[in-house]
Amino acid sequence: MNKLFSAIKRRGLDYARAGCSEQFEADENRRVIVVNLFAFVGGTLTLLLGIRAALNFDWLLAGSLVTASFCFFATRQLQIFQRTAFYQQLAASLLQLCLMLLTLYLVVTGGNNNTGPLWLYLVPPVCLFLGGFKNGLIHISVFTTCLAIALFYPDDFLLLTTYTYEFKSRLLYSFLTIVFLSALYEYSREQSYAFVEKLRAEYENQALHDQLTTLPNRRHINEQLKHEYQRTIRSKERFSVLLVDVDRFKKINDDYGHDTGDQVLRCLSQRFKQSIRKQDLVARWGGEEFLFMLPSTTIDNAAELAEKIRHKTAAEPIWQNQRAVHVTISIGVAEITETQSIDQAINLADKRLYVAKQEGRDRVVSA
Repeated sequence: MNKLFSAIKRRGLDYARAGCSEQFEADENRRVIVVNLFAFVGGTLTLLLGIRAALNFDWLLAGSLVTASFCFFATRQLQIFQRTAFYQQLAASLLQLCLMLLTLYLVVTGGNNNTGPLWLYLVPPVCLFLGGFKNGLIHISVFTTCLAIALFYPDDFLLLTTYTYEFKSRLLYSFLTIVFLSALYEYSREQSYAFVEKLRAEYENQALHDQLTTLPNRRHINEQLKHEYQRTIRSKERFSVLLVDVDRFKKINDDYGHDTGDQVLRCLSQRFKQSIRKQDLVARWGGEEFLFMLPSTTIDNAAELAEKIRHKTAAEPIWQNQRAVHVTISIGVAEITETQSIDQAINLADKRLYVAKQEGRDRVVSA
């Protein structure tokens, strides 16, 4: 029995999630699931009601309900056919259109024993959830206008059944009340979702960036290095890394204070960012060390760039509290190839950085 329930649960989840994609945001995938579930429930219910109407020889109602059932099931197949945002939105829009047309038809004809108007209350929550607050209200406004015209046109000319004025007016008032409550809920839901997404983005940004310099941190650049290494293997290109260390940084902290030391790191970070191309990346590697990732760059070109950065740093002091702080840097350069891994290249750059320190600092070592 447990196996049977597990199998049913698994099939149900697979049915509901059909059409979801990793390319979609969480809210978009949730919308796909709602379309699948509503298409199943709505399609099944209208099909059963259509069969019942056919047994009662109400062929017009039966044909309308069976057609609506087919349209509901078709919307699910549409978003499965192409798992793209366009088809997902198209399926949601068609489902709303089918529901509104069917509901208007049931109001105009009365449905079975004038119970057709009861299905009106499905429209607001479905349209607002699938269309969102703004688009959902636009769709509902158009639908409400058509509904009011059909109900209150002089002499009930557009109706195929008879309702009292009291019934029609209270039907419209109660419908507008449901619209208001559904819109309020959807607006609150969208605001909450946007707030959560903003917090998530901020936390992700904090997790991947250094708080002091706002540069990518070690974790972030490690991920980018792995990605670039795979691309390099496929394209058989080379790329290089620079390991930069601020000379005598402890002395800067001792002589000028830690606030000045922090300002030095911030200023250097901005200068480093301005000295590289769009495809390059510079990160705070740790302490006063920085790592440059230079895609499609040979070691000779990387050494040339490193020399420019070193020269500019030494030539332009950093001003703090009307005092000029003269800063120099030492740089180790290494190249990553198919035969030399990321870790090997960074270790090599670190050794060359150590050589630059031993040889007097304020220099670039690439061999």
